[in-house]
Amino acid sequence: MLRGYSDLPLRRVALWGFGLHALWEFAQCTVLYDMWSWGFWRATAWMWGAIAGDVVITLGVALGAALLVGARRLDPPDRAGWTALLGVGFAASVGLEWAAQALDLWGYSDLMPTVTVLGHTVGLSPVVQVTTLPALAVWFATRRHRAT
Repeated sequence: MLRGYSDLPLRRVALWGFGLHALWEFAQCTVLYDMWSWGFWRATAWMWGAIAGDVVITLGVALGAALLVGARRLDPPDRAGWTALLGVGFAASVGLEWAAQALDLWGYSDLMPTVTVLGHTVGLSPVVQVTTLPALAVWFATRRHRAT
């Protein structure tokens, strides 16, 4: 049972996820992915679709971590919360990137560093992105400003 999930500020997690992933995607896509031959509108639509998907992934990672350790450990993340967020994010990143490669959804440029995980070669940048940005989105969304 997912106790306390309603205590997580999922709208704020989604908004932080949107901002963090938008910055990441626009910084890396034209360099690390093979998109130069795409037309402007196709590339633009693909980028915004990727960012929307990243927000869904961020929410999925947050809810998956909450299932593992409880939502209270994520508000804000303690050691178990960080471990769950990063672990779920890593598993999601490798699985999703492997699936995208298997379905030939996109290709990497020669500049994309790759890593082999469990016999599957995936891009390092998306693995780092989906491992870290959902955890950071949860942290930003749940941190409390302390009065001085």
